[in-house]
Amino acid sequence: MTRYHLVPDATLSLRDTGTPMGARILAEGLELMLELGLEAFTFKKLADHVGSTEVTVYHYFANKQRLLQYYFQLYWLWLKTHCEQEGRSLKDPCARLHGDIKALCGNWPKDAMAAQLDPATLRQLVVREGSKSFLHKNVDTDNQLKLFKPYKDLCAHIAIELKACSPRMKSPRSFATTLVEMAHSLEFAMHHLPALTELSEKRDRKKLAEFLIDLSDRYLDRK
Repeated sequence: MTRYHLVPDATLSLRDTGTPMGARILAEGLELMLELGLEAFTFKKLADHVGSTEVTVYHYFANKQRLLQYYFQLYWLWLKTHCEQEGRSLKDPCARLHGDIKALCGNWPKDAMAAQLDPATLRQLVVREGSKSFLHKNVDTDNQLKLFKPYKDLCAHIAIELKACSPRMKSPRSFATTLVEMAHSLEFAMHHLPALTELSEKRDRKKLAEFLIDLSDRYLDRK
């Protein structure tokens, strides 16, 4: 299968993850982290899962926070690449924006190209563990290391499309970040905190996308 080859920041891993063992650690680590959650996930459990030693896992990643950030970078890299590729044939910036919002909500074509890891599984991890990649005391240091650049680049892409739809728009970056965050936090809410959103009634990603598209159109004075 043809896939995008996306490369997260080299500082996140300690050695090339393209080796057979590196690929196993990434693939099985993703499933295990999603199953257990970041707090219960440990490198010892991952090592037992892949039939290796804890030391071997530490040869690839310094800690589970860096592994989590690796997954997040890979997801944001994939999502921005997907949005750009899907929008190439669309001349209308607002049509591109609507397509981007659908993609943010996980509504992807069945034939969408994948990455080294399954984007749907990466998205589940982002939805469930999202804020943990940056809500910690070392966030400023990580930001200086540009570990959030793929996320910022995706938000910048959305902001460019918003500005193209409405050139006089005053806060495209703020609204772009709002869209990206809501596409993921509202999905979490509709499954786990249902009182926070009417979307919990059907738990439908298409309805989530419709809500955010309508919100965007209203914000852009298109309705």
